[in-house]
Amino acid sequence: MPERPPILSQGLIETIREEGRLFDVRMPNGYSAIAVLPKGAPRCPEKVIGAKVEVAFFPYDMSRCKVVRWLGE
Repeated sequence: MPERPPILSQGLIETIREEGRLFDVRMPNGYSAIAVLPKGAPRCPEKVIGAKVEVAFFPYDMSRCKVVRWLGE
């Protein structure tokens, strides 16, 4: 069975769960998810709360995602 591609979305960081690694992200439709910053990913900006991010959801677990990149203000 072929692997399903991740679902890309944009959101805003609301809270920090673990400094530099785990965040709560709010999507434009109001959905909230836990985002992880994988090893080797771009560094966090100075101001993390309210930062725009692009995240990748995997179809089997929409409550968790990973940060793909940090978007400009």
